[in-house]
Amino acid sequence: MRVKLVVFGASAVGVIGILVAALLILRSHNQASPIPLVSLTSIKTLPIKSASSADTSHIDASIVPPTNSWLSGMVLQKVPEPVYPLPLSFLAKDTGFEIGLPTITSTSTVISGEHVPGIIADIDQAQRFTLSRYDKVSATLAYTNSESKLIGSLTIAEGSPYVFFESANDSQLTLQGIDMTTVKLETLGHYLRYTKDGHDYVAMISGDGTVAAHSGSFIISLKKGAFATFYAIPSTGTDTLRTYAGNKLTGVDTSGTLATSNAETSLTYKTANGQPTVFAAPGYETVKSRSQTLLTYDSIYGPMAMSAGTNLVTTAPRITPSSDLNLTRLTNEHRQSIIDSLKQDAAHTSITATDSYYAGKQLARLANLLTIAKQLGQTSVANSLTTALRTELTKRLGSAYFYYDSKLHGIAAQTKAFGSEDFNDHHFHYGYFIYAASVLARYDPQFVATYQNQVNLLVADIASYDPTAYFPVQRTYDPYAGHSWAAGLAPFADGNNQESSSEAMNAWNAVALWGQVTHNDKLADSGAWMLANEGASAQRLWRSPPEKTLETNQFTSPLTSLNFGGKRAYATFFSDDANAKLAIQLIPINPSMVSLASDGNMINRQLEAAIQNDTYNVPLGDYSLMYLALHDSQKAAMLVKSQQDTFIDDGDSRAYLEAWVYSQSDR
Repeated sequence: MRVKLVVFGASAVGVIGILVAALLILRSHNQASPIPLVSLTSIKTLPIKSASSADTSHIDASIVPPTNSWLSGMVLQKVPEPVYPLPLSFLAKDTGFEIGLPTITSTSTVISGEHVPGIIADIDQAQRFTLSRYDKVSATLAYTNSESKLIGSLTIAEGSPYVFFESANDSQLTLQGIDMTTVKLETLGHYLRYTKDGHDYVAMISGDGTVAAHSGSFIISLKKGAFATFYAIPSTGTDTLRTYAGNKLTGVDTSGTLATSNAETSLTYKTANGQPTVFAAPGYETVKSRSQTLLTYDSIYGPMAMSAGTNLVTTAPRITPSSDLNLTRLTNEHRQSIIDSLKQDAAHTSITATDSYYAGKQLARLANLLTIAKQLGQTSVANSLTTALRTELTKRLGSAYFYYDSKLHGIAAQTKAFGSEDFNDHHFHYGYFIYAASVLARYDPQFVATYQNQVNLLVADIASYDPTAYFPVQRTYDPYAGHSWAAGLAPFADGNNQESSSEAMNAWNAVALWGQVTHNDKLADSGAWMLANEGASAQRLWRSPPEKTLETNQFTSPLTSLNFGGKRAYATFFSDDANAKLAIQLIPINPSMVSLASDGNMINRQLEAAIQNDTYNVPLGDYSLMYLALHDSQKAAMLVKSQQDTFIDDGDSRAYLEAWVYSQSDR
């Protein structure tokens, strides 16, 4: 299996024009017959409106807005926020830009690498920048004057130490804030290097242009087609990046491959002249092969070893998508206990939430009860649960519950929750819906026949594999970072963020399952590919404390429960409770999350920090108890009966809690 991810722009001529254009794109790019996820007909069943606070004035009209991306804060805010294409930080301004190499600092609970203005560039006559092109890893900004005439284009990419500015006509850039005593000017004014805050910054000219001192600053003059390459060097040593700085980056292609035990991600860094460039994977990812390290940068996610080449391949262990616990070896006592709890839970189950997050959790809870009833042969209970799940799920798949957002190009719920109108957390919300739909589809074929298109709209919003004009490709997932971003518009100086790594895993498990039940192999494979990578990143970045490098040796917290592009923190958006910081990395512990058993002894360390005196009767304590079962199943089995109903989450149930724990203890 090979998953090719590409992002296109398409002319926007009103929302119906967008939809028609999208259909044409689907037809012209429907190679190897991937199944289209959405159709014009299914989108037109929903209300079409815009309820987002997003400012899209920095996005070309032909571009599908990149919500939930590392670059969202740069192009979806009226006043752009910094972004973090590590190892650099970058701030776009209408009149220029700033490039920085963050200095990593830490406290006991926070690791920070905030943006610094190492290079401050003003572009002569520039009045506006717009996003003119992007893929999942790189982006190009077009700078225009007061007459909307193009001055030049700037390209940045995750993992690249370079920023490229190419002149569309004769142009000038002024570099400010330089300590003139540190300056080196070489090669007939084509190479400028200076020191600032302990790092060296470089501007190098390729083509017809010069760098010259002027009144305490430097003027870069570029003729049409010439370009300047900007970069930072972490020390004042040899400039090993200079050799490759003239190979202008044009974009990054992404592909994914599933093997028997691993998922691979291949990023191809493309240059205008076809020559190698320089890049690095994040320090936490497993690189399949690596050429000689040229230099190493510090980052909040660990050291980044830079190598020359064109292709970066990373690997992650596969996780088997699943909606079934292994209940084949239950003792008679445990089996009967689960059945008794199942009957009680089924009798008192109702879907009361109106918003897409809490309703989604309740639907997924109902789906898990249905699966348990089927596995344990409880036909009467299963029939009533099937009817209830069909009724409640289809009620919310109707035209009154969701709408199509014509500004942000996606699906949102009419009832707002956690900024869902600005596309916050859509993969968290819809992961529950898609999971519930996948379970129901196994036992109710008519449901698929009737509602597949409606479920596909939710799938396409977060996990589209088609390059269309009305959904971005895999909206929230970042193949370079190996995980998702949760904030739709990213209105933060620290970049985008994600809190619940486990709910992101839940989304990709659900997408893979939906692909299986609808016989869409490409969707099933892309879901499994994202699940593997998200799972590896969740373990290394969220559920583990950072490695004790020199830069992070002040951080003493047990995990980083909230990760931004430019900051990592032992915190959540909703609670300062230690168990909440752990449990938000566990919820909802769907059956695929038996993979968390690979945490091994780390489970004990995390629970010792989160749970006092084996008291799991705390908010979200049921999830921590299930986490315990992966490492000490007998102890968890002893404690599960004492778990009070008050401390079983609304997305969980006593029957599922017992089924999870006993399925581990009775292996």
